[in-house]
Amino acid sequence: MAMMVFNTNVIRSMQCNIEWNGDDGFEVLEGVYKHTVNLGQQKCSCRSWKLKGIPCAHGIIALNHLNMDASQAISSWYRKETYLKTYSRFIQPVSNMKMWPERRNSIVEPLEARQMLGRPPKTEEEKLVK
Repeated sequence: MAMMVFNTNVIRSMQCNIEWNGDDGFEVLEGVYKHTVNLGQQKCSCRSWKLKGIPCAHGIIALNHLNMDASQAISSWYRKETYLKTYSRFIQPVSNMKMWPERRNSIVEPLEARQMLGRPPKTEEEKLVK
């Protein structure tokens, strides 16, 4: 799944123009939209890289501009080693709800309905009469 998104972004990155903006910064023009990329923070103004953990098209073209491997910028939670480490232990079943310990807290009841301040709204009949 991550590689499918990455490959789609690689294809999109081929249609972008890039300008260096000092240190780790780049400005990437994609159609009429301009995005800023900071490679040091692995961040783009489109926010896709931070949200998904997969470099966006703008980040990929910036990494390629510096001759860096963009696939190494994919977050570690998509790697097979992370998956295997996560599920390496057995998951213990949860006991039946009847076996759960009794709660010591009081039951939270909803608040009583209060009369709202101000004039009540007109009903449909009152609107039709006028």
